[in-house]
Amino acid sequence: MKAIQLLWEAIMEATKRGRRKEDDDGDGEEKTSRKASPESLVLPPEIITEILLRLPAKSVGRFRCVSKLFCSLSSNPRFAKSHLDLILRNESVRSLHRKLIVSSHNLYSLDFDSIGCEGTRDLAATELNYPLKDDASLFSEMIRSYVRDHMEDDRRVMLTLNVKPYRRNWVEIVGSSYGLVCISPGEGVVFLYNPTTGDSKRLPETIRYGIDNFQSYGFGFDDLTEDYKVVKLVASSDEVLDASVYSLKADSWRRICSLNYEHNDGFYTSGVHFSGAIHWVFTESSGNQRVVVAFDLRTEEFREMTLPDEAEDCQHRFRNFVVGSLNGCLCVVNSCYEEHDDLWVMHEYGEAKSWSRIRISWLFRSMKPLCSTKNDEEVLLELDGGMVLYNFETDASSVLGIRGVKLSDGFEANTYLESLISPNSYGI
Repeated sequence: MKAIQLLWEAIMEATKRGRRKEDDDGDGEEKTSRKASPESLVLPPEIITEILLRLPAKSVGRFRCVSKLFCSLSSNPRFAKSHLDLILRNESVRSLHRKLIVSSHNLYSLDFDSIGCEGTRDLAATELNYPLKDDASLFSEMIRSYVRDHMEDDRRVMLTLNVKPYRRNWVEIVGSSYGLVCISPGEGVVFLYNPTTGDSKRLPETIRYGIDNFQSYGFGFDDLTEDYKVVKLVASSDEVLDASVYSLKADSWRRICSLNYEHNDGFYTSGVHFSGAIHWVFTESSGNQRVVVAFDLRTEEFREMTLPDEAEDCQHRFRNFVVGSLNGCLCVVNSCYEEHDDLWVMHEYGEAKSWSRIRISWLFRSMKPLCSTKNDEEVLLELDGGMVLYNFETDASSVLGIRGVKLSDGFEANTYLESLISPNSYGI
C-alpha cells in the first residue's frame, strides 16, 4: 500500500507540473479553472517511465500486475540498467537501497535503516527465497562426491553430514556487486542471484577437483566492459593456484594463468571486491612473505601489494589474514584464532607506505569488517562468530541479534543494492 501511494503521489505531482507548464504557456486562467478529470491523470509512457525509475526496485516489481506497460518496463534489461545507474549516481539514494544479506542456514535480508538506530539491538529480517533451497538433488550430488573421494558408503556419509558439529552455513556468500550477489549453495555450485527479484543463474561448471583442494571465488563488476565477472582460484599443488574467470556476457569460463603462492591464509574464504579488483592474502612461494594479491577486473591481470613488516609480528602457529574494507579503505585483519586487538588499514589504495595499525578495545580471535552504517560513524563487524556494531571514534560497541536467527551457529554477511538486474537477461 505504501508503494502504491508513493506511485500515486508521484503521478499527481507530475500531473501538477504538467498543468503548471500549460499555464505558463498562456491562456492560464481558463486552464486553471478546469477540474481534474480521471482522463487528465493518464500520463504518457515516457513520464511513467521516469516515475518508475525513481521508485525502489521492490515497488516496481509489485506494479508488474498493474498494466502491460508496467510489466514490460520492469522486465526490460535496459530499464533495469537505467534504474540501477540512477541509484549509483546519487549517494543519498544509494544508501536507501543498500541492504544486508545474511547467511545462517537460510538467507535473510536486513534493512540498513534498522542498523545503528539508538536502542535497536534485535534486528528484523526477511527470509529470502534462494536457488536450490531444500533441493534434495544437490544434497545427493554432494554426498556422491564425498563418497567418491572417501570411498565410504552412503549411509555412513549421511550420518557424518547430519551430525550437528559438522553442519555449516548452507549458502556461502562470495560477494556482491551492482545489484547482484554471487552465492555458492554447495561444493562447486555457483549462482548469480538477485535477492530483490529472486532471479538466479547457475554458472556452468569448471573442471572438478577433490573436495580437499583449496579453492576460492571472487565476484565483481567490470565497469569498463560493463560485465559481471567471477574469479576462481584452485590449488593444483601446495604452491600453485590455477586462476580462471567467468564472464556473464559470454556465459563462459576462461583460464587466466597459474600463480605461485602458498594458500595458508584465507583458507576457503572468498576474495574481497574493492576498487575494481578482487583481493586475497597469500604467501610468496619463494620469499615466504605475505602479500595482498589483487585481480584487476578490467585488465584481468594479477598484482601484489606488500604488507607492513609489523603485520608479521604474530608468532602463533596458525596465522591467518583476512581482507576486508573499512570506511572506504582496504584493510587486513589477523584472524589466527588467538587473541588480537588490532587491524591494518591502507589509507591510500595501492600505496604500501599508507598502511597504519588501528587498535580496538575488543580482544578478538576472528574478525571481519562487514560494512559501515549510513552515518559512517559505526562499522558492522563479524567478530568471534557474533555481529557487533563498533564505533572506532569512541570505542563504543554493542552486540546485535536477528530475530529468529541463531547467529551462534555461524553466519556470513555482505551488503547489496536492491535492483531489477536479471542475471538471465543481462547483456541481451
